[in-house]
Formats: sequence, structure tokens, C-alpha cells
Amino acid sequence: MTRPATKIAESCRHRPSTLPLAPAEPPPDASKRHVPPSTEAEQRRNLILYYAYNFLVGFYIATGTTVLFERRLGLSFAQIFTLDAIYMLMFILFEIPSGALADVIGRKKTLLGGLGILVVAAFATGSAQNFTHLFLSFFLWAMGFSLVSGSSEALIYDTLKNEKRFHQVSGRALSFSVAGLALAGVVGPLLFSRDFRLPYFASALPFAAAFLAMLAYREIAVESGAGRFSVRKHILQIRDGIKTAVANQFTLWSTGALALVFAVSYTFTSLYQPYLVQVGFTVSQFAYILPLMFIAEALGAAWSERISSRVGERIAFWTCIMSLGASILIMGLLASKLVVPLLLVYGFLQGVLRPLISTYANRHIEAAHRATIISVQVMMSTIVASALLFVFGFLTDRIGVIALTGLIGALVLAAGIPLLLLRPTAASRIL
Repeated sequence: MTRPATKIAESCRHRPSTLPLAPAEPPPDASKRHVPPSTEAEQRRNLILYYAYNFLVGFYIATGTTVLFERRLGLSFAQIFTLDAIYMLMFILFEIPSGALADVIGRKKTLLGGLGILVVAAFATGSAQNFTHLFLSFFLWAMGFSLVSGSSEALIYDTLKNEKRFHQVSGRALSFSVAGLALAGVVGPLLFSRDFRLPYFASALPFAAAFLAMLAYREIAVESGAGRFSVRKHILQIRDGIKTAVANQFTLWSTGALALVFAVSYTFTSLYQPYLVQVGFTVSQFAYILPLMFIAEALGAAWSERISSRVGERIAFWTCIMSLGASILIMGLLASKLVVPLLLVYGFLQGVLRPLISTYANRHIEAAHRATIISVQVMMSTIVASALLFVFGFLTDRIGVIALTGLIGALVLAAGIPLLLLRPTAASRIL
């Protein structure tokens, strides 16, 4: 199974790489109740719980052995990529409704529901015996992560309400998430060596712990607020969120950037395990390689705001996206054990890009539709990633994993240049 975030990192194949969207200050409206800011003590407490949540969700133990698990069940690479593509399309069913649900009934309730479903999903996949079982269990992963993706970052911004602070916190949160991935990169292969089902069964534990952490989180009331649920209100929230997302040029561009980064993250996560085996590494050696890659991603996330402030947003975007494509292209051309430094570069760039794209989009999103718009972006990115997975699944069994790696790198460069040239920079009114 395959992160986001996310927002998110991947990172985890079951978790879409969602990006947090923060609102501007809400316009005055006498008809709406005043929302007092959270106290400093509440912010500190919520931040600790939020960082713990990100670490625990990142500690998805099966993340480094997912493709190997599916190969053990007898799936071909074409079947694996097809299954991944279908899984991505499942998000279309859940993504926008779940984001709107978070805006209507509250981010915390939606988030807790998603975490509970992920616990069940880990057991369901660990017990799978064939393609059909995996297919059915993927519905649980799609539902669980859809409920999480539109809620978690919206929840933390409601506590902070400060763009610069949000950029810092989202980068640190991603660092904690990737630190969890690094630990999972050690534990997962070791458990897999004992029994290939153990990593999935063990993954239920950190999801359950994340549930307990967020249960203690104190949600800050916002103007959109948690309210009484109604079908009509839910449908209107979906309609207004989609309309807002499509009408905002900054949201549209950041959706394109997210789609590019997400598609690369998701497809490469399906590739790097068999790729490392083909260039000569053993599965047990993954316990050394994967943590290094995840730590590099954590460092990139932690330094994202500093890098953007130092070199400027425009240069940061160009450097990261072009270097990301080049690193993957060289891995496809080099195809030896010498690729480990390039894997670290890849991880670092992924870490820098996620908070960077997030902060860019955050300036232009209203709080009332934030979680819904996040879900719109993830859904659009999902469609792009799933289409590519269908194509790559067909190609992998014909040209091989290594050649496909180089092709992905070339595609990133080809798509990245026009995307970067089209980036809107002029000041725009807040929608």
C-alpha cells in the first residue's frame, strides 16, 4: 500500500503527500461570532501533540516493504502499478467529501475517524491473500487518509494563524513525520525478514497511538466552525470549495506543483524498492539506506523556510524542481550502488518542496473552505498520479525498473520548466 500529506510525505505509499493550506485573516463580519486566539500555553501543548501525531503517522512500519509484500503475494509489476492507480482513484470518492466534512463538523472529529480506519486498514492488508483482498483493503486506506488529509494541517493553522510560524511548524512537523519514516525504514525490513506480514500488522500500533495523541488535542474554534451536520450544508461546502479552488490562479498553480511533486513521490516510492534490489542491495540493507533517505527529507523540511527566505521563493522553486528531475534522471542512467547520495538529494528536495508549495498556496485561501480546497488539490493530484501509474505499470514489465526511473526524471524536467514559467507572482486579493 502506498503518504501524503501527506501534505504528505511520502514517503508512505498509502498516504498521499498532501500539502497544508493556511488561510488569510478572515474578513470582519458582524454576523459571525468572535473567535479568540489560542493562548500561548495551549499552542505549546497542541504543538507537542501535533509533532507527536506526525511522528507516529510517519512511523508507518510497512512503508519500506510494501512492494515486496505485494510481490510475495504473487503480483506482477503491472498488477502492482495498476492496483496503485486504482487505489489513487479511490480518493476521488472520498477526498472532497471528507475535506468538506472537516469544515462542517470539525477537523479533530474527522481526523480521529480517519486514524481509527487506518488501524483497521493495517490489519486488513496484513491479512490479505491475493489481489482481490488487497483491492478491498485499499478502500479502507483511501477512506482513512482522505479523512486525515483535509483535516490535520487545517487543524494546526487554526491554532497558529501566522504564515511564517506556520511555515516553520509545517516544516518541523514534516521532519518529525520523516523521522518516523526513518525509524520505520529500520524496523520494517527487520520484521519483513521474519515474516512478510509483520510490518503491516505492526503498523496498526503507531496509528492507534496517533489517535490517542490527537484525542488530547484542543481544537480551536474557527468561524467556519464545527456545527450540526446536514446533507445540504455538506453539499454547499463542497460546491463552494470547488468554485473557490478553480477561480484562484494561485491555488491552480500550486495544484499543478503539488500534482508534479505528488506524482513523482508516489511513483518513485513504488519503484525504489525493486530498483535498489536490481542495483545490488539486499532487503536487509534497506534498514541502513531508507533511514538515511528519510533523514535527508526531514532536514529538507526543517530548513525549507530558511532556504526560501535566504534565496527567495522563485529561486527555491526553480532549484528544487529542476534538481529533483535531474537526480532521478541520473539514477536511471547510473544504475549502480553509487546512487545512494542521489537518493539523499532526492529526499532532501522532497522535504524542501512540500512546505514551500504549501506556504505559497496558503496566502490565498480562506479559512472557511480550507480543508475542502486541500481535498480538491489532492483529488486533482490523485488523478494525475493514477493516470501515470497506469502507464508506468504497463511500461515497467516491458522496459524495466531502471529505464523507467530515468524516464520519470526526464518527465519531471519536461513538465517542470513550463510549470515554473507559469507561476503567478503578482499580488492578488484574498478569496
